[in-house]
Amino acid sequence: MIKFKLFLDKDEEVKFLNDQAAKGNAFRKFFLGFYFFDKSEENKYVYDIDLLSKFSEYESYKAFMKEANVEVVSRWYRWVYVKSLNSEKGFDLYSDIDSKIEHYNKIKKMFIAAFIIELICLFVEIIVPLITSRMMTINAIFIASIAFFAIAIYGGYSQAKEKVKFYLLEKNKV
Repeated sequence: MIKFKLFLDKDEEVKFLNDQAAKGNAFRKFFLGFYFFDKSEENKYVYDIDLLSKFSEYESYKAFMKEANVEVVSRWYRWVYVKSLNSEKGFDLYSDIDSKIEHYNKIKKMFIAAFIIELICLFVEIIVPLITSRMMTINAIFIASIAFFAIAIYGGYSQAKEKVKFYLLEKNKV
């Protein structure tokens, strides 16, 4: 089975994967918003998603997860999708508040970088037609789509920022 969804909130994406697992759909692969699933028994697996700091970490990360009885299912960019057999203990890659804060700060930085790239693209798409005196309909559509993606990416950044604030408040309560 293949499902198409786009997420800017990592926790919503994890919830989606775990909801699918509860229905007997084992996540197999992710590609450009397409999630590929195989049939399995209901609630057999629990999923989580991690963000690597560097591309070069992948092989050592995969080996570390294997030692912890966690399987790396798929990878997209620096996002890594992992699964574990469902157990009474639960499954959470980041169980303490400090590691959660660090994790969401990494996500924030990724969204900031993507936002800056989108703003540069938007700037280029606006300036080039002004310099060449050629404003075409296709440019206007492209500019609007870049602006939309920039706003969406900023939304993802804002969600990660709110989660960092939440965990900082939780940390201060302890």
